[in-house]
Amino acid sequence: MKTSVLSFFVLGFCVLCLFSCVNKDTSGASEDLFNKSSTTRMSADSMLVLPDPNIELDIEAEPERGSWQNPELVIEKFGDLSDKVVADIGSGTGYFTFLMARKAKKVLAIDIEQRYLDFIEDRKLELPIEQAEVIETRLTVENEPNLHAEEVDAVLMVNVFYYLNNRADYMKIVKNALSKNGLLVLVDFLPGDMPLGPSKDKVSPNDVVKDLKTAGFTSIQVDIKSLHYQYIITAK
Repeated sequence: MKTSVLSFFVLGFCVLCLFSCVNKDTSGASEDLFNKSSTTRMSADSMLVLPDPNIELDIEAEPERGSWQNPELVIEKFGDLSDKVVADIGSGTGYFTFLMARKAKKVLAIDIEQRYLDFIEDRKLELPIEQAEVIETRLTVENEPNLHAEEVDAVLMVNVFYYLNNRADYMKIVKNALSKNGLLVLVDFLPGDMPLGPSKDKVSPNDVVKDLKTAGFTSIQVDIKSLHYQYIITAK
């Protein structure tokens, strides 16, 4: 009888030890699984929006651009943008789009390259929602800006004009898209030998003014001094 009781306690002790070991291993496995799952959900990589490596950012990716482009000075030509809708025609990857989104009621980023607009849409995810909602991307074609009549209060065209074929006709559409007293700010490279910009086929400020007048713009002002390599033309 004593032997049976002793055997019973020994067997019970062994079962208890085995259960404790199994439970410890299972607990450890569950803890590892939770940690792995948490790491996956909270991974910094999963929160990043990376640009398409195939997009050639060209000059728009250069940090030095601000030193010669002086974007704040260009944007100041519009005056107060807080209640205005602005079209950034030829937006590229959004160099000016994102800057104006801090000031304007709405910014239409317009370009003929979908990959640039996709880049802007990705970058919007990094912004505060109230700023991201200001930006709308819009694909267009070479011969027109895809704007409705009197849709915008201001238009920005930077490094775009010399790409246009039928410039006067294009600018008529731009003029029609502006609301009453709407303002155009046009920036392009000065003629001559410059370290930046196209090597040929540049459009002189005088030729731009002629096309703008043909398109119906008045109150045209030309600024050839504020920027190192470019002129700024404003027109209504």
